[in-house]
Order: sequence, then C-alpha cells, then structure tokens
Amino acid sequence: MALKKQRKGFMSKDQPKQEEKTAQQFAQAYRALCEEYGMRIVVFPSYVARDDGSFSTVLQHSVGRMPKNE
Repeated sequence: MALKKQRKGFMSKDQPKQEEKTAQQFAQAYRALCEEYGMRIVVFPSYVARDDGSFSTVLQHSVGRMPKNE
C-alpha cells in the first residue's frame, strides 16, 4: 500500500488529539509558572471611541499578582 503524501494545511486524523494534548501541556505549564512567581495574566475590557461616535470594546492585558489563598 502506498502512503498518501500529506499536503500543506491538510489535517490528519491524529491532529486534534495532538492539539488537545498541547493545550493541556500549556495549561499545566502556565499554572506552574503562576504558582512559582505568584503572578498571572489579567485581561479586562476597555472602551475606545470611534470616528463615527460609537465605541469599540478592546481587551487590555497585563501581569498582576495572584490573590492570596486564605
């Protein structure tokens, strides 16, 4: 049997599982960094005036201290 050559941008059947595993690994590494440094990424909405008189919502992000566990 000849193997089909994968084209660029073609998703194999195994790719979703690999992406899920990578996302889980990232989340675990992020939690470990947060605990080690006592910091986390904080995102909050902000509003920006537009030329047409309306407003757009944008997300501002920064690094902030984690709340203390009591």
